[in-house]
Amino acid sequence: MSSIKMYFVFVGLMIFLNTTSYSQDRINQGLQNLNPNEKVLNGSSVLNHTPDHYDGAGYTWRYYNTGNTGIQGDYVEAVWIDHDGNPYIAGYNPGFEEGGFAKYIQQDNRWINYSNIDYPVIGSINDVGASRISDIEEDSSGILWMATWRGLLKFDPTVGGSSLQFWGANNSVHPGGRTRDLAIAPDGSIWGAIISVTWGNGGLVNYNPNNNVWRYWGYGTTTNNWPPLIPFLINVSIQIKPNGGYLVWACYESIVVVFDSDTQLFTQLPNNGNPGDVLKLPGNDCVDDLQNLWAIRIASPGVYSLDYKTQSGNWVTPIQPPVTSVINDIWSFKSYGNGNALLIDGNSRVWQYNGSAWQDLGVWREGGFSYGLDIDASGNIWATGIGGAAKRNAQTGTWQRHRITNSSQIAYWIEDISIDNEGNVWMAGNAGPGVGGFQKFDGTRWTGYNNENYGLGYPFPFPTDNTEVIYYRPSNGDIIVNPMFNYLHAWNGSTYTSLNYSNARSEGVVEDSQNRLWSIGEYFDLKYYSNNTWTTVPFTGLGANIKKDPSRPGTVWACSRFQVLRTDGTYNFSKVTDDFSELDPQSDGLTTVVPISDGIAWVGTNQGLAKVNANNGTYQFYSPSNSQIPGENVSPLAVTPDGKLWFANFGSTSTTVYGLCWFDGTNFGIFPQQQTGGLPHAQIYDLEVKNLQVGYELWISCASRGVAVLTVDSISTNISIQETQVSDFNLRQNYPNPFNPVTNVEFTILNPGFVLLKIYDAIGKEVATLVNADLKRGNYKYEFDASNLPSGAYFYKLSTQNYSETKKMLLLK
Repeated sequence: MSSIKMYFVFVGLMIFLNTTSYSQDRINQGLQNLNPNEKVLNGSSVLNHTPDHYDGAGYTWRYYNTGNTGIQGDYVEAVWIDHDGNPYIAGYNPGFEEGGFAKYIQQDNRWINYSNIDYPVIGSINDVGASRISDIEEDSSGILWMATWRGLLKFDPTVGGSSLQFWGANNSVHPGGRTRDLAIAPDGSIWGAIISVTWGNGGLVNYNPNNNVWRYWGYGTTTNNWPPLIPFLINVSIQIKPNGGYLVWACYESIVVVFDSDTQLFTQLPNNGNPGDVLKLPGNDCVDDLQNLWAIRIASPGVYSLDYKTQSGNWVTPIQPPVTSVINDIWSFKSYGNGNALLIDGNSRVWQYNGSAWQDLGVWREGGFSYGLDIDASGNIWATGIGGAAKRNAQTGTWQRHRITNSSQIAYWIEDISIDNEGNVWMAGNAGPGVGGFQKFDGTRWTGYNNENYGLGYPFPFPTDNTEVIYYRPSNGDIIVNPMFNYLHAWNGSTYTSLNYSNARSEGVVEDSQNRLWSIGEYFDLKYYSNNTWTTVPFTGLGANIKKDPSRPGTVWACSRFQVLRTDGTYNFSKVTDDFSELDPQSDGLTTVVPISDGIAWVGTNQGLAKVNANNGTYQFYSPSNSQIPGENVSPLAVTPDGKLWFANFGSTSTTVYGLCWFDGTNFGIFPQQQTGGLPHAQIYDLEVKNLQVGYELWISCASRGVAVLTVDSISTNISIQETQVSDFNLRQNYPNPFNPVTNVEFTILNPGFVLLKIYDAIGKEVATLVNADLKRGNYKYEFDASNLPSGAYFYKLSTQNYSETKKMLLLK
């Protein structure tokens, strides 16, 4: 090897080995233990190059939308409170079939999400009900079992997302119907009540994970004395018998069956309208800690009673709850303790029975359709239903509500994005569940600026449910917003101030180098704001976008369908459609403009891409007829520090090349639009660049698909030189360090193969496994949550077949 080449390898190696962590403003994934095959994409398609040429960069995709952030949807059916007092809450968005479950870390106001967007094992977004979870139960080993609308889901909280397993009609005897309720028997077997739906049958299913044996009873079955005319079940609970066996109680409408583990036989209970006949179970959790079984019985003809049967077999009729009807007005029910119970009525009022009387705990939220209930060791209560979840503080008696409006990304349509000087990402909200405004994402948590923030956000005092424009103003830190049809306003962190903008709508704002604020309007409108006065600059056409000129003082570039204009209010450089010989001014037009430097800008058209020189008026034009550009209808979005132009290709003649594209001056590349693993939608409203120490992130607002984030790691340029010179990987120091209770572990895989990443305590005892999989070459990031561990020193060890490395971390609580 020549001395020059050896020098560059050495320099690259030193840079590589001394880069101990990425920028701490990198987005917190909000996930534990992502499946690496789902989170890393090593390269884009490159035109005019061999397929294995990736331009020296590593690419990682991440997605943010309603279904995988915060509470994960406004439909919440299940809640289970962990031993640390933090709840697991299952939510989903029925319009997109995205959702799953999340653990809410109350101390940090932080959600750890597990969604079918990030973990496809939960279920496909194309299958109705795949992400809908109706019940969560814990077995004696701390494993969580979940009833989904298409099967059973298993999750180990100590391992994280890589532990997820699903059983449905395709891989078990489960009939594929909606699993409505779960109960876990003393022998560790799982019992599920299943409703018949269009995609699967119902009945009762039993799975024993100890021997992997499945059993199923449904319509027409007679095994174990099953009543053959029962088509499905709604609720199931298990009562331990005094001799150590157990009874499985299950119901469907006014039919109740009981399975005895000793005889292995079912018995259908009589329902002849006689006093004492058992009609149904009142909810999901009908056995309390003393093994009392709660059920609704006939007290007298036409009169019903909420009673419980003791473990010894005696029926007890307690004080009845003050609801309209115990048979029709109990929407959610949970028994606990010694003869204690919680229920929610049809008006979402929560009632608590303490063994002698019912107490009114208030309405957790207005409206009906409540589904989940749980209570922690301190008496705090969580309730869920349509419209999110709420916690009742046992000390204050107040309810704190959590919805996507104050915990998650509010909308799938994000019209505008802006990134402030601290790395916070601001997003315009477009009527998430009928509630609009805007939001801030700090990399860990979402803050809502809307009328339904419930004290965990800020107001949005405008009579509209959309925000069209949002912009961080560098000179004073204000957030400029344009609520639809409500003019431009500045938010300074405490109040909104009108900017006295004359138009109800803006198409974009930007601040120039002289701190003047510019706005491009809908039609024939361009203005700048200085000394509380707006000055109009002549401009023609339907406003598209506006950008700051990086070189010329006080200058911006504005684009409409007819004109691209470089101006400071006095100086003007203009090109219109007639000035481009490649365009027909009668039918063609411009799309967007992105300036580079020194008077050069990229201008998009519906026939190709123009590189315009404002200094001499010349331009270069790239079209499918004279280049490898993947389409003719293109919109420039941004130029990144590596010199790439990023642009959208949407609406071109060929839909097969729709996607996010780049051009480095020589080669064109594309990330095609695809449902999973890449760009979710090629119709891009905005793209903003967030710089990192070793690359950058592209924050991309995709029509109807929320926000996609593409991370481009320039460190991979070094990796491509060094991969035969150094070990199989580079393990970085965790950050933050010390930490409480969450830290990030990042590493780069140089040679594909099996990878193991484990956490050990100070005496060498294994406490967690973060990775146990075959990984491709690329950059990886995992979150380690030590909520359940004591303070102290811990060690994380990364191993491959040929090499291992250990580093120390410090947990301080």
